[in-house]
Amino acid sequence: MKRQALWFPIEEYEARVQRARELMAKKGIDILFLTGDRNYLYFTGHRPLTPEGWAARPNYFVLPLEGDANLIVHLFLEGDVRSSSWVENLSTYSSLLEAPIKELAAIFRHYKTKRKRIGAELGQEQRIGMPIRDFLGLREELREFEFVDAAPLLWEMRAIKSPNELICIRRAMDITARGFMEGFPLVRSGMTEKEIACVLGSKMVEHGAETFWTVIASGKENKERISGKPTDRKVAPGDMVWVDMGAMVNDYWADYARSGVVGGPSPDQKHYYEIIVEATTEGVAAVKAGVPGSTIIDICEKALHDRGLDISFHAGRLGHGVGLFFVEPPSIAKWDPVILAENMVITIEPGLVREDGIYHAEENVLVTKDGYEILSNAPRKLWTLG
Repeated sequence: MKRQALWFPIEEYEARVQRARELMAKKGIDILFLTGDRNYLYFTGHRPLTPEGWAARPNYFVLPLEGDANLIVHLFLEGDVRSSSWVENLSTYSSLLEAPIKELAAIFRHYKTKRKRIGAELGQEQRIGMPIRDFLGLREELREFEFVDAAPLLWEMRAIKSPNELICIRRAMDITARGFMEGFPLVRSGMTEKEIACVLGSKMVEHGAETFWTVIASGKENKERISGKPTDRKVAPGDMVWVDMGAMVNDYWADYARSGVVGGPSPDQKHYYEIIVEATTEGVAAVKAGVPGSTIIDICEKALHDRGLDISFHAGRLGHGVGLFFVEPPSIAKWDPVILAENMVITIEPGLVREDGIYHAEENVLVTKDGYEILSNAPRKLWTLG
């Protein structure tokens, strides 16, 4: 079957495999075993349906330190995989009740291994994409092997974006900006949060988003819902409407926030919004390859302390990576020792949660060799909503 140009050029995947093998050798991993759909996509080029829709038919990607990679997918997916993945060694299974444990074990035992160590998605912000029962069954079958955490290897690779990945991310950022710029002027008093999400989302889809996500909080009743889906609450004059959202393009995301006030902001709302924009701007200005992520925290905290305020938008970190997830490592947090590197895409997002609204002007930033580039290009203002 002829392969389609559905994803990146073959050279992209060859480079990923080469880099993975370099890290596998360094970390003493003989075989990489990936079932989580984002890692599977990253290495194989096949774009599976997102896990929110189904948990049946897991995909299994096996990459040895030496030898050819292998894919095992459900028979239902064979045609799509053969037409879109670079991996030549493809086998199928048919059961919807259990994993092809014997078949997987045979593949692992086929490879020559020095340490008999299999790297799997066991650690930070990783999920295996097969039932735990089946994973435990595979581990029991392969008692001569040791399963170890491959999360550090995977995040070391995925944190640095390639030129092809950045094309997708830039497009997602631009589409998200259109969602804000064309959607906010259509918001009216009496709309529900769900209706506002539909208005903004429809604008993103209109401009090419494959899908989108939104978090909305409005008014005093919902001001604490900094991670909540839109509700049936109707917005009214004086309500601040905080929206954190992003478009997805070719499985790559945007993630940034803008706000508006129904009927226009009060002097206090303008004041505190200006403060949070200033603090965010100071944090962004410090971004550069070689800078510790914790430095950004210190700068943002100082910017607010100098104005008599403390961060009250408690997300567990002041920023994060953006890529195949709209929230992924590295974390911009004092507990994460990350050193910023060229072509990381991160967020900077100090925030205040007050009685009159959520003050949070999240920016998405590309780390460059000598500084930064802001990718989240929707206007940085407190909008007046109709």
